[in-house]
Amino acid sequence: MGHEVDYVEGEKEECSSKLTIEHRIFYFKLFESPTEPVKYFAGDQNGILKEISKNEFELWLRILADKNADIEDIKKKISLGKKYSSQ
Repeated sequence: MGHEVDYVEGEKEECSSKLTIEHRIFYFKLFESPTEPVKYFAGDQNGILKEISKNEFELWLRILADKNADIEDIKKKISLGKKYSSQ
């Protein structure tokens, strides 16, 4: 399974990062406040298409990832993106 986490492309969409895994694209928006949940988005080459739930993203991750170590690596990389204030 090939994947790429791109922080610069994510920030162009006002998100923390962009994940390309296989032929799917996801965006994530992290917040400074630990009580503010991460926002998940499905996307394409043109940007964000729609907001999705954490459960939907994790389902896709389990489908596309080859092993649990890949899932943990992706989640760690995503958590390193820019944090936004909730205002």
